[in-house]
Order: sequence, then structure tokens, then C-alpha cells
Amino acid sequence: MPRTSGSVTARVPFPEKVAYSSGDLAFNLVYVATGTYLMFFYTEVVGIPAATVGTMFLVARLLDGVWDLVVGVLMEKLSSRFGKARPWLLFLAVPYGASAALLFSAPNLGETGKIVYAFATYMISGVVIYTAMNIPYGALSALMTEDAGDRGLLSTFRMVGAYVGTLIVAALTMPLVDAFGGGAGAWTLTFSLYGGLAVVLFFIVFVFCKERVGSSRAPDEAGSSDAVTPVVAVGRPFTTREGLASLLRNKYWLQLTLLGILLLSAYGLVGVYPYYAQYTLGDENLATMLFTFRTIVEFAGVFLAIPLVRRIGKRNISLLGCVAMVVGQLVIAVAPASLPVVLTGLSVGGVGVGSMFAVLFGMVADTIEYEEWRSGLRAEGLVFAGATIGQKIGGALGGVSIGWMLGFGGFREGGGATQPASAISAIDFVFIWLPLVFAIAMAAVLAFYHLDKEHPQILADLRRRRAESVSLAPEGEA
Repeated sequence: MPRTSGSVTARVPFPEKVAYSSGDLAFNLVYVATGTYLMFFYTEVVGIPAATVGTMFLVARLLDGVWDLVVGVLMEKLSSRFGKARPWLLFLAVPYGASAALLFSAPNLGETGKIVYAFATYMISGVVIYTAMNIPYGALSALMTEDAGDRGLLSTFRMVGAYVGTLIVAALTMPLVDAFGGGAGAWTLTFSLYGGLAVVLFFIVFVFCKERVGSSRAPDEAGSSDAVTPVVAVGRPFTTREGLASLLRNKYWLQLTLLGILLLSAYGLVGVYPYYAQYTLGDENLATMLFTFRTIVEFAGVFLAIPLVRRIGKRNISLLGCVAMVVGQLVIAVAPASLPVVLTGLSVGGVGVGSMFAVLFGMVADTIEYEEWRSGLRAEGLVFAGATIGQKIGGALGGVSIGWMLGFGGFREGGGATQPASAISAIDFVFIWLPLVFAIAMAAVLAFYHLDKEHPQILADLRRRRAESVSLAPEGEA
């Protein structure tokens, strides 16, 4: 008997939301550590030249963009009795955990060998396996429910897990390395622990999170309740080329892709903190305080978004986040060299950034029903793969913007207190004014985003179409 339309819009139970958050906690145990410590590990522990490491990272990021699309296509082509997204988490959990330990290890392979080993393990862990799990994990929220409010909450729970993982890495990594005696072996042991914990967390997601959209749970031949069989046709068959071409005509997906680029570009500007701490605040050691403080207030922003998702919607939360960013940057501009003023501004802006991250993935998930309603195509994998590419572009642009602006300002590498006034001005511009520019641009994009209001009617239309397709199907095929 076909499943009723109400089953896919029922609210996801609270324990299942908590289980879903375990996924981003697992990802960030390795992902955040990679961004924070891997350059240090390669240069200071392994002994690879910094320029070589930078080139390696750049090449990997370029290849990563291609791999994103490949994973999105594979998600649309492959299926399993466990569903569309969950199998990726099940079968790649152990390889992901093992790759974390391999990533932070330094076998004695000679000068060329250690570079080849570093690049290979970085590609396997940080590109191939990470992307092959992260895109299905993002799409899983769209497969768990069609309810826009619950998707927003799943997005916020996801970010709670992400920030918990970030705080664990920030608080425990160096103490663990020291406790294990320092050196390459200590790093390997530390990330073996992180990798093992990540495996357990991914299994929690697989076991407790259920795919409800476009599938029905029914016992398989062995009596397992994990089998998934199709019920109502959800979206029509399509080729990869058709899916990509159609996605590029999805106005809301394009708007959110641009929003992701802008948001991640603004977030990527945190790389200017060490420069601002040294040359404007006068103490390079304050950079750690700025990083930590910003992470905590962004975490608070995620929690503040949770009760607002159903009350004002994801789009309005994002708009308020933009306003908070603008206000925070203007506060800093009042007294740029005052640490209390800077922390106050960061607290306001950081809450805004956290609240936007809390709902972004839920907004992306909503474009899946819009695309099905608009074109008849339903492509969770392609939607999240494309959005992920946009966010990675944003992260790269944030870092590049720092380099461009410092170069334009005549920054002297290793110049210390002898920096020209133009370089100090460039640092101040990146820290104070560039985030404000990105915030205004994001608000402009959101002004044209109306899917929050349209989504309930779109769901109603889709339920009617699905019901009609079932009623018109020959007996035995419904």
C-alpha cells in the first residue's frame, strides 16, 4: 500500500536529530584539525617546504571540485536497500577513521617519498573519502523529511555537532600530542583516537537516522527492517546532463549557491586575525583569543537560531544574521585598536554568522522540492554537490582575498613593526570592512529569496501530483 504523503512531512523525533548531529561532529574531528594543524604538521614535523605544501593544497582543492560532481552523479545512479545516502556513511566510516591516522603519520620515505605520501593521504582522506561522505550526509536531511521547519532544525543540530567537534579539536589536540610524548608518533596516536571516535559517530547516524522521502521501510528477505523499497514515484528519471542543466535554471538553488560563496568567503577572512592581532592590537598572541572567542559566539548563534526556525523562517534568520554582521563590524570600526571593543563587535557578528550556518543546509534542502515541482526532477545528490562546490569556492576566495589585499597594501613579509601604513590599512580593511561588504551582498541575495513562503504550497502540489500518479498507475505498479 502506498505511503501517505503525511509521512514524509512528519516531524523528525528529537533523538534522531541528535543522532544526525553526530555526523558533523565526526567530520569536524578531522576536517577542522586538517585546516588548523596539517600545515604545521607537514612543515614542522615532517619537514616538507611550506611552498610545496601550499601547492599540494591548491591542486587538491581543484581536484576536489571535480570529485564533488562525480559523487553527486553517483548518488543519483546508485541505490541500496539501506537507502540513497546512508550506505555511503556505513561503508566509508572505517576508511575515513583509518585515513585520519594515516594523514597525520610520517613514514621514513626520503625527501620525495614523504611529499608523495603526504599528497596521497591528503587526497584520500581530505578529498576522496571526505567528499564521498559529506555530500550524502548533507542530502540525508532532505531524505529524512520534507517539512521545511524540521529541515531547518536538522541544519541547526548539524551545526551544533560541527562546533562541538571544533571545540574538542581546539581544546584537546595539543594536550594529547604532548601527553603521547610529542613527535610524529604522538600525532598519529592522537588522530587514531579521533578517527576511531568518528567511526562510532558515523555508525550512530546510520543506525538512528531514517530515509523517509521517496522510500518505504519494509522487511527484507532476512527479516531486517532496513530494506528500502520504492513507493510513490518521486521525480522522473533523468540523465546527468539534463540534471545539471536543469539545476542551473533553479533560481533558488543559484541564489543559495551564491549565498554560500559569500558566507564562506566572509568566514575565510579569519585568516587575517594573526595579522590584526600583531599590527593593530599590538600582541600577536591575541590571535588565539580572537579565534576561540569567535568560535564560541558562533556556537551560541546556532543555539539562538533553533527556537526561531519555525517562528520566523530560515530566510529571515539569515537576514538577521546579515544585520548582526554589519552591526558587529561597525562596532569594531568605532575603536579598532581596543580589545574590548573588538571582542564586542566579534560577539555580535559571530552570533549572526553562527545563525546563518545553522540554517544554510536546510535552505539548500528546500530547493530539492522546488526543482521537483518546477521540472519533475528530484536530485538530492546533485543539489548538495553543487552547493558544496560553491561553499568551497567561497572558502578559497576568503583566503585569496587576504593575500590580494595584503599584497596590494605593500605588506612586507617578516617586516614586523616596520610595515608601511598602507599595509596596516589593508589589514584593517580586511578585518573590519570586507566582512561588512560580504554581509550587505548576502542581504541583497536574500531579498530575492522567497522559498520559505512558497514551500508549503509546493509540497501540497507535489503531494497531489504523487497521489494522482499512484491512482493512474496500472494495478500492481502503484
